[in-house]
Amino acid sequence: MGVHGFISYWVFQPESWEILSIILIILDISVGLGLFVLPIGVASIILSGVIYAQTERLFGDFIIFETWKGLLIMFAVLSIISIFLIKKIFQNTNKNRSDINQY
Repeated sequence: MGVHGFISYWVFQPESWEILSIILIILDISVGLGLFVLPIGVASIILSGVIYAQTERLFGDFIIFETWKGLLIMFAVLSIISIFLIKKIFQNTNKNRSDINQY
């Protein structure tokens, strides 16, 4: 099994994405990275659910990811979407504060 086979095996395991999400979320909370890797961890959780649903045939015969490249593109798209959603959520919670440093 070469590098391509190794990547193809582990990238389609939902457990690997769950482990990645737990590591990223704990890292962001404990080290205080300022919500830098939290959206990536959230995207990893969502992707894990989609991979699990695909392997359990919850979508029927519809295949979302055929290659690991498509899966990583979907991960990037989910990460970008979650960045904007988390930024929007945290901006709305701080909107009522009167702070001179609020941008």
